[in-house]
Amino acid sequence: MKRRVRAAPAAAAGQEIELKLRVPPARLRALLASPLLRAAVTARTVQLAATYYDTPDLQLWRKHIALRVRREGQRWVQALKGGGSVASGVHTRMEFESVLRSAQPDLSVLPRNALTKVLRDANIASTLVPVLSTDIKRSLRLLTPAPGVLIEVAIDFGEIRSGLRREKLCELELELKQGPVTALFDLALQLAELHPLELEQHSKAERGYALYDAQFSVPQKAAAVRLTRRMSAGDAFHCIAVSTLAHIQGNARGVLDSENPEYLHQMRVGLRRLRCALDLFREPLGDALAEPAAKLRTISQGLGLARDWDVLITETLPPMAAMPSIAKLAAACALAHQNARGKAKKTIKTNSYTMTMLTIGRWLVTPRTIADASWRVPVRQAAAQILSARHAQVIKRGRRLAGQSPAQLHGLRIAVKKLRYAVEFFNHLFQVKAMVEQRARLEKLQDILGRINDAVTLESLFAAASRNARRWPAAAADAVMQQHQQLALQQREHLASAWQRYRAAAQPWTISKGR
Repeated sequence: MKRRVRAAPAAAAGQEIELKLRVPPARLRALLASPLLRAAVTARTVQLAATYYDTPDLQLWRKHIALRVRREGQRWVQALKGGGSVASGVHTRMEFESVLRSAQPDLSVLPRNALTKVLRDANIASTLVPVLSTDIKRSLRLLTPAPGVLIEVAIDFGEIRSGLRREKLCELELELKQGPVTALFDLALQLAELHPLELEQHSKAERGYALYDAQFSVPQKAAAVRLTRRMSAGDAFHCIAVSTLAHIQGNARGVLDSENPEYLHQMRVGLRRLRCALDLFREPLGDALAEPAAKLRTISQGLGLARDWDVLITETLPPMAAMPSIAKLAAACALAHQNARGKAKKTIKTNSYTMTMLTIGRWLVTPRTIADASWRVPVRQAAAQILSARHAQVIKRGRRLAGQSPAQLHGLRIAVKKLRYAVEFFNHLFQVKAMVEQRARLEKLQDILGRINDAVTLESLFAAASRNARRWPAAAADAVMQQHQQLALQQREHLASAWQRYRAAAQPWTISKGR
């Protein structure tokens, strides 16, 4: 693609700070009529048609850059976006806009900086092609919900297209023009209290690229938390909480739209990690997040049963396919599986879920939350205290291991899991090799304890499924149960040695200062 000879006005640089929420199309009219939005100082509706450009091998997207040309009324506006992030649900990124004379991109108007450097490569500039498009009717409102606060509200209805693939779009964007970021959450919470809204973690470009290539639509795993010794306890908690929140929100849409069980698994892991972080820092937190923490527990429970059924259907039964009547057993369990999946989806479509995420997000962007003395403790000192306390809990629960009941072993498993998460969070603050060994031995313990617990879980699932089945294949269920009970007994034999190996592992957080 050749650059235009005639110069267009230079691109205007700016930073977008916005919160995105999905709106059920059936509730769009009610949202538009909301008194909160009708209080706008200005209101208008525009039709927007945009095309996004990239190289055939998607070099821009791989560098987290989006290049868009959009028709806004009678003019064409080019936008280059990038260098951004999503934290606590807030999308922040750099944006360069300029008005063009046609629908073709004009790279000559872009300023020279690190973000636009890739587009100064002639090979990239000459190979740009359309990869996706959007066609949207946008209702714009400008609100002043508090003194010194200005928020642009965009209600978008339309679709995203890439090739023959389509995705309907109905969402609310709250863009901060003036004021603190907390103002976005305040308005979102007020709206979510009245209307069924869902947090949207992904931009239109991200959703469009997922239509263009399925590799961009995969379950999101936990990102490594990179803490440094110069941080305070408050800084560390903020990093951990933001990371775990992103893990949860990055998989929520997949739970609703995809049959891939990994989305649900990863969302549950994110919830456990966030709940663990709130528990690890409960002393400095006090009651600040007690209510949302309780709701997170309810949300986790709402997803837990569905995950148990996913494991049974996709992992436990397939290796036993050669056993008699396993297909009948799987069919008898299918209804309970689908019911559990339906309940899990309802759990994260509730206003309670959305408001819990927004409440935690608001707390995390509020400066005062990490201002008091308890948050200013050096992170290494705070981490050593936390790890020592968690390790002591694991050791206490592991006493008289051989005679413990399944319920007691399950309690030990939870304590091991929490310590493992803490070791992962604080991994870079202590001697790395010793921390890696700690994690490896904890994972071994957790794996053994999990296999022992599988037999208990399996028994409860089969009991529930048999109550609603017309013809329950009892013989097949008993055979599966017996095999898992045998496996549990074998794992108990391995537990003692794994426990002794863990007891012998170094505790790097007890090493003297300076190491």
